[in-house]
Amino acid sequence: MEKIEKVINKIRSENLSSFFFSSYSNVFYLTGFSSTNAFVLLTEKKRYFFTDNRYYLGAKKKLKDWEVFLIEGLNDLKEKLISLGGNRIGFEKDKTTISFYENLITNSDLDKKLIGYDGFLDEIRAIKTEEEINIIKKAVEKTDDIFKYIVNNINSFSTELDVRREIVNQIFLKNGEGESFPAIVASGENSAIPHYQTSDIEIKKDAPLLIDMGMKYKGYCSDFTRTVFIGSVPQKLKDIYEIVKEANIEATNIVKEGITAREVDLKARELIKRYGYGDYFIHSTGHGIGIDIHEFPRISYKSDTVLKEGMIFTIEPGIYIKGLGGVRLENVVLCKKNKAEVLTKTSLDLIEV
Repeated sequence: MEKIEKVINKIRSENLSSFFFSSYSNVFYLTGFSSTNAFVLLTEKKRYFFTDNRYYLGAKKKLKDWEVFLIEGLNDLKEKLISLGGNRIGFEKDKTTISFYENLITNSDLDKKLIGYDGFLDEIRAIKTEEEINIIKKAVEKTDDIFKYIVNNINSFSTELDVRREIVNQIFLKNGEGESFPAIVASGENSAIPHYQTSDIEIKKDAPLLIDMGMKYKGYCSDFTRTVFIGSVPQKLKDIYEIVKEANIEATNIVKEGITAREVDLKARELIKRYGYGDYFIHSTGHGIGIDIHEFPRISYKSDTVLKEGMIFTIEPGIYIKGLGGVRLENVVLCKKNKAEVLTKTSLDLIEV
């Protein structure tokens, strides 16, 4: 079933006359058109796209199945919603600022028509189409290649930022659109900070180097983490590495349609706990990935979400010891009916350089 048809079916099931989308990610998902100022209104029978002069001609050319309107300011948009949206207009309250909402309802009767929703497209977007799967596979493949290049040239980088600069350079050389998030390059003790901010400190010898990176390709994200050992590191870190590797494999091995995100998370979490490091695994096991770097579902012990074929998410257990360092190993996986397909092809085996 076409993605638009799925959304219209949901609009119908919620007894809405239309749904108004204002977030970049959902507008892109529905149209494939990238714009910093665009809106979509879907009714049971019509597809409306609103944008300004900067994007109007491009949208008219690309969106053949849509009615494309030029809007000149917020009042123009409000008039379109009132005239085309009907009496029950759903909107993304989780992605709408208070300021934007207040401006919409000021001097209009939209406050009586707008009905807010959280995560309206989450479950629909979580099941990737064949086209989306192929794009993400390509993004992941390119990211694997970038990591291989970085490792092969690791001795040519002096600082963490040197590595990040080359990651960005390689992304563009591989026809990417940029980073899917600011790459984390964490040397030595910094690797014990899960979301460390890459700095200009020198890369330490005889220490771990954690690299967490992703690229945006054709509108979709990749995500990747490996921890490389530079020189000779303490045996404790090598032992921790093998535990994290085992946790990644064990969690991946139980992925299939019908199990819950909680089961996947707990598989990794309980293994790490058995080795005595339960208090040092301080984030969820993974997250959905697509247009956004973090999407539904969340692979967490707090999540009852039942996994379905076509979902793409990360498996990324980690152990972080203050004063020593951390290890995180992250793969992107595709949930299939009876197993996971691991899209990340870089080996989980320990890398020493």
